[in-house]
Amino acid sequence: MTSASTRPPHPDQDDDDVAPPWMPPGTVRGARIIAVGAAAVGVVILGMAIALSQPYSVGLLVAGYVPTFALVPLVLLFSRRGERLRLATITVALVGAVVSSTGLFTKLPPGLVGVVAHGTIAALLLRPSAKRWFAEAR
Repeated sequence: MTSASTRPPHPDQDDDDVAPPWMPPGTVRGARIIAVGAAAVGVVILGMAIALSQPYSVGLLVAGYVPTFALVPLVLLFSRRGERLRLATITVALVGAVVSSTGLFTKLPPGLVGVVAHGTIAALLLRPSAKRWFAEAR
């Protein structure tokens, strides 16, 4: 038997709604961490390609990581909230998933990892707790 205090107070709320009002829910924090982590991996891979003097690979890698790098400024603006910011981030994440899927055929990063990372970011921001947090006034 579970106590009423451990269940979400309303059926529409998820478990990550227990964060203080000034702190984003876990879905938003998770999306931010994944986006910054994916961009950091991209920088490391680009640095390795540059160090190995592979200009053709550098160009392809930059093209593949453009959506990933475009997510970083968006997630850094999350504290401003707003539905347009959430929708823009979801859109860029979905574009990133499509662009990353080309890596499955070219055998270049981000490939499957990019598809999963971008898809996860979009899925997290589509959760009701993320939608509610972005809709709230600052």
